[in-house]
Amino acid sequence: MADTSVIINLNATGLASEILRTLNVVLQASVVVKDELIVDRNNGRHDRGLAADLAASGLLEFCDFDLEGEELFESLVMGSAEATLDDGEAATLALAMSSGLPAVIDERKANRIAGDRFPEMKLLSTADLLSSELLIVSLGAGSVAAAVFNALRDARMAVPELHHRWIVELLGERVSDCRSLPASVRARP
Repeated sequence: MADTSVIINLNATGLASEILRTLNVVLQASVVVKDELIVDRNNGRHDRGLAADLAASGLLEFCDFDLEGEELFESLVMGSAEATLDDGEAATLALAMSSGLPAVIDERKANRIAGDRFPEMKLLSTADLLSSELLIVSLGAGSVAAAVFNALRDARMAVPELHHRWIVELLGERVSDCRSLPASVRARP
């Protein structure tokens, strides 16, 4: 179950279809996420159109809530700011929990809340998908490096700390141009 930022990050790689086909993955996302992709008109990207292309190719499916998912969604958006999420993140976690699918989500707060509330849920990040050995062997390290660089530069992809070393090794000197990474990571090469 993919969050909005994951779809945006994959689109920014320039290889979204190839990545999903290589990993043999069909992403699912909430209709709430689909609605969030509309804001691409304001940021200059074409995420909604690219997501529509993925859907037309059978690589992305949009899902509605069932009753359990709706209740979980409401519990994730109502309450104090520190304990709630934006609609897309909440919808992603609610649908992942109600369907039993892993959640692919990059935001730290969403991961923290998911870990606290749903410890049994499998959590992945865009970087987990992109660092797959299968992807690197199939597409080549150079293609994966270019895709990761594009996602970092153009979509400001968030990368969990456990992938920082891999990013530095993959990108080398180019890591200094990736403003979404912490300054300490950008200074490593």
